[in-house]
Amino acid sequence: MTIMGTPPIRLALILTPALLLAALPAAAQDAPLCSDRPGKATPSCVVAPGTVQVETSAVDWTRDEAGGVRSDTLLFADTLLRYGVGGDTEVRVGFTPYVRARTHTGAGGTRSVSVDDGFGDVGLSLKHRFVDGGDRGVSIAALPFVILPVGSDAVSAGTVSAGLTLPVDIPLPGGWSLNATPTIAAAADGDGDGRHLTYGNVLALSHSLTTNLGATAEFFVQRDRDPAGHSTQATADFLLAWSPLANWQFDVSTYVGLNRTTPDVELIGGFTRRF
Repeated sequence: MTIMGTPPIRLALILTPALLLAALPAAAQDAPLCSDRPGKATPSCVVAPGTVQVETSAVDWTRDEAGGVRSDTLLFADTLLRYGVGGDTEVRVGFTPYVRARTHTGAGGTRSVSVDDGFGDVGLSLKHRFVDGGDRGVSIAALPFVILPVGSDAVSAGTVSAGLTLPVDIPLPGGWSLNATPTIAAAADGDGDGRHLTYGNVLALSHSLTTNLGATAEFFVQRDRDPAGHSTQATADFLLAWSPLANWQFDVSTYVGLNRTTPDVELIGGFTRRF
């Protein structure tokens, strides 16, 4: 993908992180790093006021094979940009500069390959923590979101979708913590014409292995009521996050599909940087 010929809205989204990082002053960095990465669960914590945080997947690869069809999807630099606007509130922009989906059908001499690629859709959201239990109590946040179909035709959902997530963090004895992330959404139909109900939850159990290394096991389930066919997806997820410095985190994730309607495996590696 080249910058020349890129539509203005897409170019602006690509350049936004760099412009913000250059323009904003350094903020207080006393609080622990609060990253939405890794995994599908969302923590209830928010970034500090005046703080910019960039969370990016260096690579995100998904493989699925069923009924003689094999698909491989790559997301490059899938990014979430977060900015703290108040003690308990942040605004967020999520975008993927490049999506590549390759599908293999048939076998032997009848095999065919198709490729769809381009700039992905853009997500806008706001997270507000309305219960802050600190290290010993339950913390709860609300995260309304909307996804705008501004991506390339080949990979865009084709219509606006929106929803609400309610992240809940529960500290447990022995240094363990539990997160629940229920979500309900009006998701885009598979044909890009209209919306339908989806709902699901993530349960994540976390513990520190060392001072800078943490591990998490997740269980994810989602019910999708697309008019073209209802389905349920479920995964078991295994995550590691390493923070060698106060404002850096590196992570790896493995998602394993638990039923036939879920992609077989997804592998992700990325990082978080706080400014």
